[in-house]
Amino acid sequence: MKILREVAQEAGKLALSFMLDDSAVKTWRKSGGSPVTAADIAVNRLCSERLTRFRREYGWLSEETLDNPDARMKDRCWVVDPIDGTRAFMRNDPYWCVGLSIVEEGEAVGGVIYAPQLNQLYEARRGGGAFLNGQSIRVSECRSEEGCRMIAAKEMIRHKGWNEPWPELTLAQPKPNATLLRLAFVASGAWDATIAMGNKSDWDLAAGTVLVEEAGGVVTTHKGEKLVFNRDVPAQRSVIASGNALHPLLVRRSEIVDIPDPQERAAEIAPAQITEPVKMGEATRDTKQLLHIVFGGELKDVAEVEFEDLSKVDFVGAFPNYKEAYDAWKNAAHRTVDNAEVRYFILHAHKLLDPETGDHHHV
Repeated sequence: MKILREVAQEAGKLALSFMLDDSAVKTWRKSGGSPVTAADIAVNRLCSERLTRFRREYGWLSEETLDNPDARMKDRCWVVDPIDGTRAFMRNDPYWCVGLSIVEEGEAVGGVIYAPQLNQLYEARRGGGAFLNGQSIRVSECRSEEGCRMIAAKEMIRHKGWNEPWPELTLAQPKPNATLLRLAFVASGAWDATIAMGNKSDWDLAAGTVLVEEAGGVVTTHKGEKLVFNRDVPAQRSVIASGNALHPLLVRRSEIVDIPDPQERAAEIAPAQITEPVKMGEATRDTKQLLHIVFGGELKDVAEVEFEDLSKVDFVGAFPNYKEAYDAWKNAAHRTVDNAEVRYFILHAHKLLDPETGDHHHV
C-alpha cells in the first residue's frame, strides 16, 4: 500500500505538470475513438517502471500498454489506469484520477485512487478498511430506489424500454467521466450508487471495487455476478456499486437487460505467439487464401493514416489468413508500445489490380 500511495501521488504530480505546460497536451485517438494524451503515456511509463521494479514477479495490465495475456497471467498482477477520465483531464475538469491496484487470483486485494485536482487520495486493502485522505469511509445506508442519489447516464435511466420505469432519482449532473471516481464517491457515501450498463475494462474497476467492498458496499455486474479480474478478456459486462441494502433492488431492476459477457470473445482472440512470415504459395490447399499484409511505421498523426516517411515503412510479411496475420501484428506492435506514433496494421486485400490488363482479381 505504501508503494501504491507513493506511485499514485508521483503519477498525479507528473500528469499535472502537463497541464501547467504552456503548450497544448499532445493528443491521439485510440482504436475505438477514445482519446489518449502524452500525459497518459508518460504516467503509464512511470507507473510501469516503479511498480514492476518493486515487484518483478507480478503481472502487468494497463490501459495504455498493449495487452499480453502471457505477461499478466500471474498469481498477482498490477492493474493500472494511468489517467481515468482522460476527456476530463483534457478540458481541465478536476474529475480525473490515477488508479492503481493489485489483483490476486482474480480478486482485487488492494487499490489506490488519487484525484490530484480534488486533493483526494482513496485507498483500501482487503481486510484493512477503506480511507479517504487517511480518514475511514463508509458507503451510505440508502435502502430505497426512490430518491436514491445515483451516478448513471440520464438517457439510460430515462429510456422507455424499461419494463418498470425508474422512480425519481437524484442524478449526478454532470456525470463524472472517470469510472474509478464514481466508485470512490459511492465508497465515501457521497453518492448512494453507480450503474454502468456496458462493458468496463478491469483497470476501470479493480481499485474501485476493493474500495467499495472495504467501505461496506457491494460491486457486481448488473446481473449480480461477482467481478472476477484478469481473465482471458480483462473486462466485465457491466457494473453496479452501492450499499448492501440498495444493491439487490438495483440488480432486480437491471438484470433483464441482455449485455454480452466479454469472456464470450475469448475464443475469438488468437493466442500470442511469434509467427514467421509465410509465402502465399505455402498455405494449405484445403482453404482459400485470404491475403493479409502486416506493415507499419511512424505516422504524422495517429488519427490519420499518413506515414512520416514511406521509405521507412516496415513490411512484416504476407499471410494466408487472419490468425497468422494477427499473431505477426501483435508481435510487431509489442515492440512499439511506448511510441504512440508508430503503429502497425493488417491490410486485408479483397481484390488485386493487374496493371497490364486492368483486371480486378477478387481474393
